[in-house]
Parts: sequence; structure tokens; C-alpha cells
Amino acid sequence: MKTLVIRSRCLLPITAGLATAQIIAFFFVWHANLVLADRVQALQSAGWLAIPSGSAAAALKTFGAAFWGGLFFTLSVGTGLTLATAAFLFLGRRCRGGRRWWLVAGAVIWTAALIAVNLDGPTLVPTLFVACTPLATALAAMQWRHDAAGEPSTPRRWYLPLIALLLLILLWSTQLNRELFTAIRDHLLLSNTAGRQVNDFYYRYTLFAAEAFKSFEQKTLRTCHLDPDLDPHATAAWVDLLARYDVLPVPEAVPADVRLHFQDGQLRLVSPNGAAVEADTTAFRQDPRPWLRRLSESADRYNPFRRMALLGLLVGFPILLYIMVDGGIGRLAGLFVSADAVLWMRSSVCLAIGVILLIPLLISRSQEVPEDQIGRALTADSWPRRVAALRRIEDQRMDIARYSEYRRLLESPWVVERYWLARALGPSRHPSTYPDLLRLTQDPHPNVVCQAYYALGQRGNRTAVKAIEAQMVRSDHWYTQWYGYRAMRRLGWRQTRSTSGP
Repeated sequence: MKTLVIRSRCLLPITAGLATAQIIAFFFVWHANLVLADRVQALQSAGWLAIPSGSAAAALKTFGAAFWGGLFFTLSVGTGLTLATAAFLFLGRRCRGGRRWWLVAGAVIWTAALIAVNLDGPTLVPTLFVACTPLATALAAMQWRHDAAGEPSTPRRWYLPLIALLLLILLWSTQLNRELFTAIRDHLLLSNTAGRQVNDFYYRYTLFAAEAFKSFEQKTLRTCHLDPDLDPHATAAWVDLLARYDVLPVPEAVPADVRLHFQDGQLRLVSPNGAAVEADTTAFRQDPRPWLRRLSESADRYNPFRRMALLGLLVGFPILLYIMVDGGIGRLAGLFVSADAVLWMRSSVCLAIGVILLIPLLISRSQEVPEDQIGRALTADSWPRRVAALRRIEDQRMDIARYSEYRRLLESPWVVERYWLARALGPSRHPSTYPDLLRLTQDPHPNVVCQAYYALGQRGNRTAVKAIEAQMVRSDHWYTQWYGYRAMRRLGWRQTRSTSGP
């Protein structure tokens, strides 16, 4: 007789869960990309400056943008749900006396997650993620086994990799602050070739995913439909007002983020999902921002899903990396040593790797540069020391023109160094530093270009708008266009129908 049991190995369940999440994520991002592509085309046809534009916008209709963009959801939401399900099943497998109640508890938790993700209103894609990913993981974890076969043996020290994981979590939790992602990017990614490939992949495709579940307020450009009964003069006035806040009209044939209805001095803002906000027309004209914010809050149904993605990225993804490294080491070591020795080797090697990766972050915290040593630090042999000096200049809003040593860093082979050089040029108001910042807008690395645009926005020199726009629209990188657009807006530029497109 056969009995349905839970597998002792997690490779197949995790693969099934992640594959299911990727399929859902692909179609989610694919659909969002096509909708955005139609809006971008409509905006450009109407004479507005659209973001993304040019070849960056053309990528919206590609398979790669949807697949690789969807990977963001797979490695955040999908990973979190998959690993949570696998961990629950693993614990249930060891709970020999009450497995039926354990399954009931799992069903209750699953139902609660489905309710939680729809708290702000029913949403299809988050529901599919929460419903299908754990289900696929659980089904793949099941297997039929003959009763005579008995339970597979478990190594005596099966808990060693878990202890190593918990130790790493405790160690890395000491670095949890707003600088963590910056430190990881600077010291673990931008400082080496393999890390730069990971970094570049993230910045190339992340906005394709992010745009799919942004709220109305978070979007760079918002589209609208105006009441067709408005007379031409009133329509022109409303178009001009809304354009100041990046709310741009599109034809009726193109789906919009909001529709505006006017009646008896009242304005009604309606989102595609039916959420509505009413405002006095006069009050709205004086300052549309509070009403647009209220509409965003009322219409946003992805807030629980965004929280789930963040949690999956912070917790689930690092654990997945640990499992992958642990599994690879275990399979390799299993060819040469006993099962107990494999457990010790897996745990110790993973722990060592985690500590080694943590050391550069710990060292970076000690790289404080006194003001009287900044000039010397800018010519130091160690790039972390030079970066620390640049960061001190930016943090203290110093004028980098005081330190002529900075100019040699314009040719630095270190991306992270040029990145912080661009940031440090932002507080400067000296005319000699302006050409250097414009030069960095043409840097071959997108992270540097983004920070050069950011710094130009910080300087407040409105003459930079034309240079930013000319450079920005030629880029094939959505992220640099996004930063360029925000810098232009900070400098006081706003959308007009006469804006030159790509």
C-alpha cells in the first residue's frame, strides 16, 4: 500500500514554486508593459515628453523586458511564498503526531494570506501569487511511498545548516539601516566585474516590474481623460493646470489613470477600478496635490502586495541564496566525505562566506575622513578611502572646487568612485565644476549618469535643463531617463505640448 508523504529534499518544491511565480510575474509585467507602451505612444503623439521614450520605450514590447522584469517578483514575492511553504512542510514532516492539525493550520494561514493581500480591494495578480505559488510548492513536495519503505533516515546533525543560517541572520541584522543597500551596492557589487553585472541587470529591468504595481502618486507620468463636454477654452486651461503635476490627457481609446468629471462646480476624479474622490473645483485649481494624493490612496490596491515584495526581498531572497550555496556545497562534498561530514562542511563554508561578505561593509563604516584630511584622502591608494572623502564632501554640503585633487577621479576606472564624484559635485556652485558634471552625464555606466542628473537637479541651475533633455532622450536606459526627468522637474521645468520629443 502507498502513502502520500512529504519529500525529504527541497529542490523540486522550491523549483516548482519559483517557476509558478515566474509564469504569473511574466504575464503581469507583460500586460503592464503593453498598457504603458500604448500610453507612451499616445503621449508622444500629443506632443508631450514621455518616460520611457525612444529605444527604452521600444523595449516595453519585448519578451525580455517582461521575463526579466518579472524575475523581480519571482525573487521577492515568489521566493518568500515558496520558502515559507517549504519551511512549513518541513516542520510538518517532523511533526509526527499531529500532521492533520498541521495541515489545518496551514490552510488557515493560507486563507489569511489571501485575505490580507486583498484588504484594499480584490486584486487578481496578488491573489494568483498567494494562491498558486504555495499550492505548486506543496504539490511538488508530495510523493507516494510504499509503507514498507519506512521513513527515509535523517542525518543526526541535520540542524547544523539551520544554525549557520540563524548566525548569519544575527550578524547581518547588525547592518540593518538605510545605508545597507548602498553599502552592498558599493562594496559587493560595483567593486568587481561579476557584481557590476548583477547591478546592471537590476537597474536595466527593475522599472519594468516596479511600474506594474506603482500607485497613482508613485508614477512618473499619470494619464487622464477629461470630460468631453468641456468647451475648448476650459479644456486648454485644465490641460495646462494638470500638466504642471504630470497628469497628462490621452485619447479616449487609450486607458487612463484617472477620469475627470465636472458638474455644478464639483470635480469628480475616478480611477479605472472605480475609486472616486470629489473636490470643489475652485479648491482643486488652487492646489491639486491633496486631491490627487487622496485619489492615489483610495485607488491603490497593491499596497499589501508591495509590502509582501519588500519582505520577500529582505528576507526570502537572502535565504534562497543561502540554500543555493548550501545545496551546491553539499552535493560537491557528498562525493568525497560522509553524510555527517557534509553537514559540518556545508555549515562552516556557508558561514565563512557570509562573514567574508560582511567584512567590507564593516570596514566601510570605519572610513571616516576628517575635514582637514579630505584633500589627502582624495589621492589615497585605497578607493574606499577616496569614496569616503567624496561622501564626506556631499554629506557636509562642501564645495568640491576647494579640492583640485578631485579632477583626477573623473578618469577613475572604479564605477563606485565616479558615482560618488557625481554626487559630491551636486553641492558645488563653482562654475569650474559644471562642465565636469555635464561630462559625467555621458559616462558609460548608468548609475553614474543617474547621479550626474541628480546632482544637476541639486545645483538649481536651470540652464542645465536643455542639456539634460538632449542627453536623456537619446538614452536606451529607462532608469537614466527617469532620473533625468526628475532632475528637470526639480529645476522648474514642466510639461508643455511644445516639448520636443525623441
